[in-house]
Amino acid sequence: MKNSKKHIYSHVILIFIVFMTAGCQDIKGKETTLTTGEDESGVNHHTETGSTEKESDQTDSSEEKGTSKNQPESASSKGSGEDQSKANPSNSVNSNQYSEGEKVDLTPYTSNEIEWARVWHQLAPNQQIDKMYVRKISAGSLINPNHEESAVYPEDVIQLEGTRLVDGAVTYSGNGDGTVNVYNVPARWNEKLNGEVDNDEIKKVTEDVMKTTKQVRIEAVSNEDIVALIEKIQMVDPQ
Repeated sequence: MKNSKKHIYSHVILIFIVFMTAGCQDIKGKETTLTTGEDESGVNHHTETGSTEKESDQTDSSEEKGTSKNQPESASSKGSGEDQSKANPSNSVNSNQYSEGEKVDLTPYTSNEIEWARVWHQLAPNQQIDKMYVRKISAGSLINPNHEESAVYPEDVIQLEGTRLVDGAVTYSGNGDGTVNVYNVPARWNEKLNGEVDNDEIKKVTEDVMKTTKQVRIEAVSNEDIVALIEKIQMVDPQ
């Protein structure tokens, strides 16, 4: 009988110990879970906070770098503008000079008058003339109008002369492209006062004038010089 009671007590104590052990493990597991959750939460919170702070720092750093970068570029642009201005100091001066040259208006004058003045300015031996006589000569006209044996002009030409022999003469035809064909015609033919005229010589000399024609490009000159010569133009009867 005693042995039976001891055996029952032993079982009760064993069951009690089992329950106590199970309860302690459950509590320990909960504590472990709770601690782990808190730690994980703390770690995550710390990580997120650190990441946010890091991103904020990077943003601030980028903004600072951007500001620092933009400032030199702006300064560089400004410096470049100043350098270009210094490199081309005469741009505005040239523009003003060009405007000053254009104060003399050529619109009241014809293109032919402007051409005659430019040709005389470039090719004539004397610019200090009283008058500039302009004569139109048709193709087929005699190069030396005093002799029938003379060769003839192959095209229409213009002859420009001054009032004096020293002023010279220019005989040419325009090509319409800024160039002219210049004929070496003297201001006055050397005529013999006595004796017979050498017709063969006249023919040869006038043919040489036609063969030695030179093409010359006429350069632009100041409007003041052009107008000064145009005002001295006087048309004469065509040949």
